[in-house]
Amino acid sequence: MKIMENNEKTKLEEAGAFWIKKSKTGNQFLTGKVKSKSGEEISVIVFKNKYKTEGSNQPDYRIYFDNGPKNNVEVPASNAAEAKTANAPKTEVKTELKSEEIPF
Repeated sequence: MKIMENNEKTKLEEAGAFWIKKSKTGNQFLTGKVKSKSGEEISVIVFKNKYKTEGSNQPDYRIYFDNGPKNNVEVPASNAAEAKTANAPKTEVKTELKSEEIPF
């Protein structure tokens, strides 16, 4: 395993972009697109796993494909309320991240 020296830069390839949105209930989530190596863009929604238990090996966030009409996304029951709100008519949220942190 090679350890990077201070003057080396990582060679990261951009895979997509996300925007912060807020549901009607006030929960934040991300919407965006990821790009496959072949160039296909895939729309996704990212929700915080609010049912994660402390010390478990459960994921912190869950990603869902947004592959249907805007008002008919099938999401597991744990995030169904946020999905319905996420697919309501969009209100532009002008929030820029000033760091690499996920805001929720």
